[in-house]
Parts: sequence; C-alpha cells; structure tokens
Amino acid sequence: MFHSQFPFSTGCLQDERSYLLDFKAGLNLSSGRLSSWRGFNCCEWEGVACDYHTSHVIRLDLSIYQLTGEVRTSLSNLQHLQYLDLSWNDFNGTSIPPQLLKLHRLEFLSLKNAGFGGEVPLELGNMSSLRHLDISRNDYLKCSKFDVWVRNLRSLEFLDMKWVNLSMRSERWGEALSGLANLTQIHSTGCGLSGNIPDLSNLTRLSHLHIGENSFPVQLPSWFENVSSLVSLDLSFCGINGFIPSNFMPRSRMSNLVLDSNPDLKGNLSFMLSHSSSLVVLSFPGCNLTGVFPTSIANFSKLTRMDLGYNNLEGSIPSSFGSLTSLRYLHLNDNHLSGQIPPSLCQLPTLSSLYLGHNHLSGTIPDCISKLSSLETLSLHSSGLRGNISFQLFENLTRLELLDLSENQFVIDISTSWVPQFAHLYVLELQSCNIQGNFPAFLSQQYQLNGLDLSDNNIVGNLPSWLWDLPYLSMLNLSNNQLEGSLPRKISHSLNTVDLHGNRLYGSLPALDFAANGLDLSNNGFNGSIPTTIGIFDTLSLSGNNLTGEIPSSICNNSDYFRVLDLSKNKLTGMIPSNIGRCSEMEILKLAQNVLQGEIPKDLGNLQSLRTLNLNGNRLQGIIPPSIANCTDLQIFDLGNNNFEGSIPVWIEKLTDLRILSLASNKFDGRIPPQLFRLQYLQILDLPDNQLSGNIPSDVSKLCALVNNSQSFHLQYSSYYAKFSFVVEGASSREYGMNFADEVTVWIKGRRTPYSKIIGQDKFMDLSHNNLSGNIPSELGLLRGLISLNISKNNLSGVIPESLGALTYLESLDLSENNLSGKIPIQLLNLTFLAVLNLSNNMLSGLIPQGKQFSTFEISSFLGNPNLHGPPLENRTQSLGFGRQHNYKELNNTTTESVYADVMDLWWAVGVGLSYGVGFATVIAVLCFHMKWRYICFSFMDNFIYDLCE
Repeated sequence: MFHSQFPFSTGCLQDERSYLLDFKAGLNLSSGRLSSWRGFNCCEWEGVACDYHTSHVIRLDLSIYQLTGEVRTSLSNLQHLQYLDLSWNDFNGTSIPPQLLKLHRLEFLSLKNAGFGGEVPLELGNMSSLRHLDISRNDYLKCSKFDVWVRNLRSLEFLDMKWVNLSMRSERWGEALSGLANLTQIHSTGCGLSGNIPDLSNLTRLSHLHIGENSFPVQLPSWFENVSSLVSLDLSFCGINGFIPSNFMPRSRMSNLVLDSNPDLKGNLSFMLSHSSSLVVLSFPGCNLTGVFPTSIANFSKLTRMDLGYNNLEGSIPSSFGSLTSLRYLHLNDNHLSGQIPPSLCQLPTLSSLYLGHNHLSGTIPDCISKLSSLETLSLHSSGLRGNISFQLFENLTRLELLDLSENQFVIDISTSWVPQFAHLYVLELQSCNIQGNFPAFLSQQYQLNGLDLSDNNIVGNLPSWLWDLPYLSMLNLSNNQLEGSLPRKISHSLNTVDLHGNRLYGSLPALDFAANGLDLSNNGFNGSIPTTIGIFDTLSLSGNNLTGEIPSSICNNSDYFRVLDLSKNKLTGMIPSNIGRCSEMEILKLAQNVLQGEIPKDLGNLQSLRTLNLNGNRLQGIIPPSIANCTDLQIFDLGNNNFEGSIPVWIEKLTDLRILSLASNKFDGRIPPQLFRLQYLQILDLPDNQLSGNIPSDVSKLCALVNNSQSFHLQYSSYYAKFSFVVEGASSREYGMNFADEVTVWIKGRRTPYSKIIGQDKFMDLSHNNLSGNIPSELGLLRGLISLNISKNNLSGVIPESLGALTYLESLDLSENNLSGKIPIQLLNLTFLAVLNLSNNMLSGLIPQGKQFSTFEISSFLGNPNLHGPPLENRTQSLGFGRQHNYKELNNTTTESVYADVMDLWWAVGVGLSYGVGFATVIAVLCFHMKWRYICFSFMDNFIYDLCE
C-alpha cells in the first residue's frame, strides 16, 4: 500500500485532503479500515501518494480494502490524479459515477471486481490519457455502447473487460479497437461477443489477445500468423470449428496458446508440433486433436504447462518427455494413449501436476515416481494400470495434495502402522482399488483432508470415530464396503456430501438438522424413526434400511431446496405428508416399498420440477389427484402395487414428457383412455393386473417413442447426479457426487426386472391380467421399437394380426390365456430377436410355423391350444409313444395352473380308448360334454390304429 510516493513531500493540499475525507465519509468502513486517514498530511495516509514537487494527490490505491457504500463525486475534484485503483471491493451494484470519469490526467483506472452495476458511462471515452483500463468482473455491469466511447481512448495500452456484458457483434467491437494503435493487451473473456473473429492484424504491438468464452462458430483466421508481436492467445470455449490451418501454429514469439474446449476444432498433433517453438503454455483440452506425439516434442524445452486432455490422441507417451525439464503441469487425461508410463517422467524436477487418467495404459506405476518431490497432484483414474501397489511408494511426496488411483486393476496395500511424510493431502480417491482390511489409520493425521473416496473396496471393521473430527472434511464416500458400527449423534457441519450406502452400519440415524449437498445412508441396517427435524439438503437417500414410524410432517419446513428425496424400501407407515409439496425444487421423490396409507396429497401437484414420482408397493388408495397434472416435467410416474381405483385419468396426456407410466396391480377400471397414447415420448406402459375393460385403442400407433425403433427417445433423466467440485491449486476441477438411479420392477420376459437395468434402453407394453376384449388391433404392428409386449390373461378374441411380424426388435411376446383363434401367422418368423414366446391356452389351430427362432421354443409356449399341431408338440407326444398329432404338456417342465387338468385329460382319454368297445355310452358322454376330451380321445384312437397297421 502507498503512503507517499516521495518522502520529502511538504504535505498534501488541504482542499484535496477535504475531498478525500468526504470520499471516506460515503464509505461503510469496518475493522479499522482507513484508520490512518487522519491528521493534516494526507500524503502519509494509507493508499495515498502525492507528487514530490506539487504535493497534489496523484495516486489512490484502495484495492482489497473491503470497501462498501458509495463513491462520492468529491473524488472527481482530485484533478491531478493519475492512478486510481478501487478493485476488489463491493459497491453493491451502484453505478460508476460519471463525475469520476472527468479525471483527465488519469492514466491507470482499475474497477475490477468492485461490485459496480448499470451501464458504463459514455464519459469514460473522455479520459484521453488513459493507458490502463480494467473494469472486469463486475457482474451487474453492462456496456451496450462500448464501440462508441472506446475508440476515443487513443493512448490505451491495456484493456480488460472480462465478464462485462458487451452483447454485440464482434465486427463492431473489432472495428472500434482497430484504431487504437498502442494496444498491447486485450482481455474480453465472456463478454457476449458473437460472429466472426475480427481482423486485428493492424495492431502491431498486440501481445495478449484473450477473447475466450464468446461465440465464434468459425474457423481459425489466418491473420494470426501476421501478428508477430503476439505472445499470448486465448480462444477457449468459443465454438471454433474446422481444421487448424497449416500456418496457424506460431514459430516465433508465441508463449501461451490456449484453445480449451472447442470440440469441433480438429487438428493433427504430430503436424502441429513438427517445429520447435518458444511455447510456455500449450492448452488444447476438449478439442478434437488426433495423432501421436512426435519426437520433436523434446524441442519444447520452455514448456511449463501442457494440457491436451479430452482429445483423441493415440500411441504411447514418448520417453522424450524427460527433456521437458521446465514442465510443471502435464495433463493428458481422457485420450486413447497406450503403453506404459515412461520412467523418464521421473526426471522432471519441477513437475507438480500429472493427469493420465481415462486412457488405455498398461503396466504399473513406476517406482521412480517417488523421486518427484515437487508433485502435488497425481491423477491416474481409470487409466488401465494394474499391479500390487504399496502405499509406501508415495511416502516421500511431501507436497502431495491430490492423489487419485481409482478404477484401475490395482491391489493396494496400506499398512496399519504406515505414517506418510506428506501432511497437505487435500483429496484422496481410491475407489475400486481392492483395499483389504481395516480402515487406513494414517488418515487420522491428515488434518487438511477435504475429500475422501474409498468406495467399492473391501474395508472391514468399525467406522473410526476420529473420522468425524477431521476439521476440513467436506466430501466423504465410503460406500459399498463392509464397514460396521453406528454413526455419531451429530455429523460435522463441515461435511457437504456423505455417501455411506451399501455397508453394514446400524443403529439409529444421526440428527439431520444440518445443511448438506447430499447424504446417502441407503442399504444399511439403520432402524428407528426418521428425526423430526430435517435440515437443508439437496439430496437425501435413506432407502433400503429398517426405518419405521411416519415420515416427519416437518419435512421441507426449513428448505424448499430438496431435489432428491429417497425413502423407499423401508417400513414407514402413516400418510404422505402434504408438506412435501413445499419442496418446490424437488426433482426425484421415491417413497416406494413402504407401508404408507391414505391418499396422495394434492399438494404434490406443487412440485412442478418433479421428474420422478415413485410410490410403488404401498397401501395407498383413492384416485390420482388431478393436481398431478401440474407436474408437466414428469418422466417417470409409478403408482404400481397399491389400491388406487377409478378410471385412468385423461389428464395424464398433459404430462407430455412422460417416459414411463406404471399403474400395475391396482383397481383401475373402465377403458384405457385414447389420450394415453398421445404421449409421444412414452416408452414403457405398464398397466397389468387391474380391472380395465373394453378394446385396446387403435390409437396405440401415436406412441412415437414406441413406433421409432432407434434409441432417439432415451430417457433423459433416469438418475440424478448430486455434484460439486474440488479445485486444487494449478489443477483441473473434479466433480464428485452421488448417483440416484430409478428402480421400479416390472414383468418382462417372464420375470420381474428392475427399471434400473432397462430404463432408457428397453421399450415395452404390458396390458396383461385385465378384462380387455375385442380383437388385437393390427396397429400394434407399427410399434417397431417394442422389446416386450404382454397382453395375456384378458378376453381378447379374433386372430393374431400378421402385422406383429413387423416388430423385429421384439424379445418377448405373451398372448397367452385369451380366446384367440386361427393360425399362428407365418410372419412371426421375422421376429429373430424373440427369446420368450407364450401363446398357450387359446383356441389357435393349424401347424406351428417352423424354423428360425420358433425352433428354440419349448412345448410350454403352445400348450392349451387343442387344434394346434407340429413341433415341438409333435416331438414330445412321439417320444411318449402317442404318435405325431397330439398336444400334451411336458409334465416335468410345466408349472402352470392347468397341469393337473391336462394330466387328467390325458389319462381319461387313455381309459376311454381302452374301453372303447365296452363303454360306448361313456364315449358318447365325453363327445357331448367336453370338446378337448373328444379331440384327445379320437386322436388317440386314430394313432392307435395307425400304429397297429404299421
């Protein structure tokens, strides 16, 4: 901070002193700020400097003083002021005073991140002496007339407008700047610019051009090559596309080249790096670079940072990287690199950040990694490495802050007595590392630990009590281990995300009266009731425990910010609290498989952001409240296995984004409303085991997602990912969180299958076990995306439509226990993916189609159709010695309810045949009163005579 630029100053002028004091009076000061502003010599005040000869105040530096309040116009009376810095304060959205811009001698003005708002005054253009202007990072500041006033700043050398809303075509912006011949640095990141990248080649002194995070959906212009003064270029997040031109890569003064996250920008790395360069920073993550590393990489000896992550690079990491002795950051994650980690990387004395995750590497971590004494970040997540790793390998990395070895084929051994040398560990990720034994004891000394992920290992024993005393622990994921014990009564409020699901924890739940991003205690053995006070959560999952009692009526009292609430698979009783309707941000609500009673509260209709509502497997009753029609974002709506009644409401058509509808096993009656088939995204329709009647509407062909046999209608929100980021100094941010997948069971392919395995992939329709009548509509054959179709156990009649042969993706077809007649259409042979077929217990006749998938079906697929013949029916009866034309069940493979009746049919027919000549009257009775017996009897005698003749 400045007191006086010239120690021999005789003191400031008293009028200027009064101006400064008036300026101070408009500020809200605290903690002794500007306490030195007293006395007569203002040149000695903190942040003030005066001219040696004239005693005029020429410099005012109040950066990072936490100033608030107003900037009084008295400051504009300091007409000799040359330097003014008010950056990093908070003026709470107030406008920049136009009078302040009358300081014509001002050469340096910085209002960076000072909390100014409103429109930038046009008077700024009158500051003709201004050489340095920084008004960046003022969130509420806009500048719609930038091109009007900036062209007058002829002396301007440095311009920083980052995150100021310019909202204009870049041509106007470029034209306004092209006349400022003295410009050396332009920083206009995130300013709302769009269009082409303007030609600034006439700015011959331009050294820094940082215009990232704007919209330039164009190819890289060739004029960059003509600006020999350019040393730093940032075009990240701009939407640049096309191929990198051959003359683009600079070969002279360029030191920083940053083009992050332009996924449509293509180029060949080998060609780009084919010449030596003065590059210090090379950053192209999230582009579309291909190729391999050239041997010339060794020529980039000045490189301190190389970030080529999230590209399509191939080949191995060359050993020539060992020549880049200035390299500090090497990020090659998320590529297709192969081979081993070259030991030459251990020769980089300044390497502090190494990211090689999400590649196809082989081998293990070289032992020499322990020599990288400057290493702060090592991320090898999902890199393809393997081997037995002793944690002692890292004990000399005293600066280590982030270590990520997750999702490899390591077997990591952590000795219980091992004490590492590092003490600054910030994030440790060892997910799926085959860690055995007790909880790693060395973590009790890692007091800086912020994120810990030891999930999906085989850690046993009690959860250590010292874990809750780590002062900065924010993210904890210990899910899917074998940890035991109970939780403390209070969880530290520093914890932001806690995931302990899939362990053996027990006892009562801890207090839930804190604020957190996410808490997942699902699939453990917790018992007792849910605490009555629930704090502010983004996501909360307590499913799969033994919780009893009611859902607290106080839920959502303290916050409307709940996005995910999962209390499913417990033993909760009582009614659904209407208070849940206050959680206006709720996106997933899962209360399935409890013992809840009563009706659905109409207040749930207030959850207009709701995407999943799963109440399956309770004892709920009544009608579906019409207020649910307000939940227009619903994609999964599951009320199955309850006691709901009445007709299916026609207002469901208002749920236009619905993907999955399950009303199975309720008491719904009446017809299926045709409006149901106007849901163009519906891909799972599950209505079995109700009392529905009437015809299957021919409107089924309007189910666009089922008509489409592509995957274009994938479920968009089958799970919710609660996420947040850690940022380690100098390293990329990393998202962590919890995945809450939807899981609702349905009948498919003859067995119960959870939605979590089929959601977003399979498309099916189940209307079975109702009272539907009439013919099967031929329009069902238009639903070419169907994987499974089940309309069994109804009163359907008529023939099987030939159009069903067009359902070429069908894997399961069940038409059993209806009154269908006629032949099995030969077109069903086109169903080459069909794995399950059930046509049993109908009145079908004729020859069973032969070949293709039909040759794989068992006899049970066709039983109970007296006039049906051909293999496999014929094959089975022949093996029993009864000829070729019979239809008997295979006793040892059949479990249907008609087994006993069919056995009796068989032996009754045998008895009748043997006594044919003696009990003719009995035969007449059989022929008169039982058609199936009549058929079996005559068929048996025909074959008996046929066998005698042979």
